[in-house]
Amino acid sequence: MGGTDHQRRAASLHSKWGWFLVLGLTLALAGVLAVALPAVSTFAASVVLGIVLSLAGIVKMVQSLRVKEWSGFIWQELTGAVELVGGILIYFNPFKGALAITLLIALVFLVQGILQVALALRVRDQDGWQWFAISGLVALAASATLALKLPFTSIYTPGTVAGISLLVAGGAYMAIALTMRRARP
Repeated sequence: MGGTDHQRRAASLHSKWGWFLVLGLTLALAGVLAVALPAVSTFAASVVLGIVLSLAGIVKMVQSLRVKEWSGFIWQELTGAVELVGGILIYFNPFKGALAITLLIALVFLVQGILQVALALRVRDQDGWQWFAISGLVALAASATLALKLPFTSIYTPGTVAGISLLVAGGAYMAIALTMRRARP
C-alpha cells in the first residue's frame, strides 16, 4: 500500500517538474535583479528588494499549491510566506535606515534558511534533496554575513548578499526540477 502511494506521488511530481523549474527561474531572476541593485540608491534598492522578495514568496507559495502531494509542501508554503512578509516589510519601510533594513533582511534570510534546511530534511528520501540543504545553508550564511557586516559598504550591500542567496535558491529549484524530470515515475 505504501509503495503504491509513493509511486502515485512520484508520478504526480514527475508530471509537475515544470513548476519547480518556473520557481527556480523566478528566484534566479530575482537574485540577478537584487545583485544588480547596489548601483542604485539605498532607498531604491530596498524598495525593489522588497518587491523582489515578495514576488519570490508569492511564486513559491503558488508553486507549492500546484504540488500539494509533495512531502515538502508545508515547508515550501512557510518559506514563501516568510519571503512575502519580509518583502512587504522591507518595501513599506525603506526610510527606516540602512541598519534596520539590513537587520530585517538578515532576519528574513535567517528564517528562510532554517525553513529551507527543514524542507531538505523533510524530503531527504527524494533525489536532489541536498540542493535544498545547500540553499538553506547559503541563506543562513547570507543572514550571518549581513548581521556581522553592519554597517555595510557600497560594494557589500544587503541587495548583493540577498541576491546571491536568491540565485543559489533558484539554482537549487532548477536542479530539483531537472532531477524530477529525469526520474522514472
